[in-house]
Amino acid sequence: MLRSHSTPLATTTTNSSSVLLSPRYDCKSPRSLYHSKHIQKKKKSPLSTTCFILCVFVFCLMVVLHRMEVIFVHRVGGTFSLLGSNRHGEEEKDINDASIPSFPSVSSEYFYWALVTADDIRVAFFNPVLKIFVGFTAFLSALVAADRVFHLYVAFYWKYLSRKGYLDKFKRPNGKRVPSYSMEEIQQSSQGSSSSYLPPGAEYYSTIPNVVVQLPMFNETACCEDIINAACRMKWPREHFMVQVLDDSTELEAREIAQSAVHRWMSRGINIQYVCRENRKGYKAGSMVEAMDSIENYEYVAVFDADFDPDSDFLFNTVPWLMENEDVGFVQTRWTFTNAKETVLTRVQEISLSYHMLCEQYARCAAGLFFNFNGTAGVWRRKCIVDSGGWNFRTTVEDMDLSLRAYLKGWKFIFLNDITCDNEIPAEYDAYRKQQHRWSCGPMQLWRKATKTILESNGVSMAKKLYLIVFFFGARMFAAHIVSFFLYCLLVPLCAISPEIPIPFWALVYAPVLVTMSTVVFTKDGWKTSVAFVLFENAMCVVKLSAMISGLLELSDAHEWVVTKKLGNMFSSSSSSSNASTSSTTTSKVCRKIYFKELSMGLFFLFCGVYGILQHQLVHYSLFLIAQSLVFFAFGLNRVAF
Repeated sequence: MLRSHSTPLATTTTNSSSVLLSPRYDCKSPRSLYHSKHIQKKKKSPLSTTCFILCVFVFCLMVVLHRMEVIFVHRVGGTFSLLGSNRHGEEEKDINDASIPSFPSVSSEYFYWALVTADDIRVAFFNPVLKIFVGFTAFLSALVAADRVFHLYVAFYWKYLSRKGYLDKFKRPNGKRVPSYSMEEIQQSSQGSSSSYLPPGAEYYSTIPNVVVQLPMFNETACCEDIINAACRMKWPREHFMVQVLDDSTELEAREIAQSAVHRWMSRGINIQYVCRENRKGYKAGSMVEAMDSIENYEYVAVFDADFDPDSDFLFNTVPWLMENEDVGFVQTRWTFTNAKETVLTRVQEISLSYHMLCEQYARCAAGLFFNFNGTAGVWRRKCIVDSGGWNFRTTVEDMDLSLRAYLKGWKFIFLNDITCDNEIPAEYDAYRKQQHRWSCGPMQLWRKATKTILESNGVSMAKKLYLIVFFFGARMFAAHIVSFFLYCLLVPLCAISPEIPIPFWALVYAPVLVTMSTVVFTKDGWKTSVAFVLFENAMCVVKLSAMISGLLELSDAHEWVVTKKLGNMFSSSSSSSNASTSSTTTSKVCRKIYFKELSMGLFFLFCGVYGILQHQLVHYSLFLIAQSLVFFAFGLNRVAF
């Protein structure tokens, strides 16, 4: 028998209409304009120029040292001594009083001289520091490689070697899903209490739970209407279904488009609410926190970002897993990418995200280890959210934060590899850069704040605690960025200047090849873009390292939450070539921002590459440096949409 929720549709419609017609603040008001102006104002961090200063310093140091000659003097039998040796084998020579600098306190007759070149200084002082960094980076590289091997083995085992399915430890919905509903059947079932309108097999579940679909958005002009349409088309009995549009938009156009779509679906009898806040406190997490009070009668909460396009059967494919497994806190589905073939930038992102979904999330779910909710395209059990303390905006990764707290409480999670949800990948470098900054900064914030809680938790074993701290955060979130920066952006170019410093061959070749191949193998024809993937990932490590340190040190930009810009191309029926032209046209209308950190890194790589060829004849070694410098220049000039 169908169970209706306590709030009638008419009441919800009236309340929603009041929100629509009388918003809490007007974007055209001076207050709103002030709020919109300052909410997006970026706070400068002391770390924002660290990489730039470092690169400029090293660059200038190399230029100066290349032509520098230093005279070291010492007094025979005295307290002064040579600070370096003459590597060229030249004998120390006597000099007269007129050929040395004047030292008033010491008689010049006791001095000898030695000519020390830049190469001598580099060998005596610069190279030992490089050796320390090489050893440290090699250790972290081994940790990252071990993490990759572990996830590859687990994913391969459960997919091809195990006789059991990776979800067999959970109760399946009796081998069948909740029956699908046509739109006509849905409308008929919402108009009466009789179950005769439902397809055969609907009586499998004696009660059908209440499900709310939450759509947090902020200035999503390009795609807010499409995600509202997709959510309202989902198949679920209407008396057990509600859509919440959580709009924090400060742009009038975005709000008008969203309100128009809400009015249209409301007139068709859909239970839909439009919620608008006066401020963006807590950003996405803050909007969902405030919405929790209005969904007390709903057992399950589905969350979708504005750039996603779920199928109409999404709830029927996911909610039954939660209904059958009372100890499961959320169900996460796999992302697919509609504009992945648009540009080189989107192809590279597809490789990284596909590995995360098809290998990392799959392996962790199969092994019973922690994996986080990806922020969208999933369904939460409301009881789990409440039991874990609710959404929290102490970090910029509220999804990972809530997942971790739920995991430590003993909740289990399910990753449905066979259920997919389309979404749009950032097609512009500026949007991609801001997204990666948030994704790199937030986990470090959480690692710093949650390590003590993890160790003190009684809900998981010590082995799983160590996996969380060492591999999930340490290897994946910390060591990977450190290795990328120090190995590819610092040690490799500097070793072109100091070729006598050897980088272990396994750390220079074997480990990176393992990491690269293990990543691209999960993307169809990913090997074709493998070279671009390596170069692009290396170029992004400057941004990721800066964000990572900001999160660890809680700097001023650590709590920035900038919404990733979407172009709305995923909903277009045109071909990928048309989408590409649309993207380039849209981008060309906007004044391109120049990124000086990337440009400085490009100059540094170019200098090291040319120096290695001219001074040490490292042709093949330097070709990589020159190719990497071109990618840095493309990023710095914001010209990667090709």
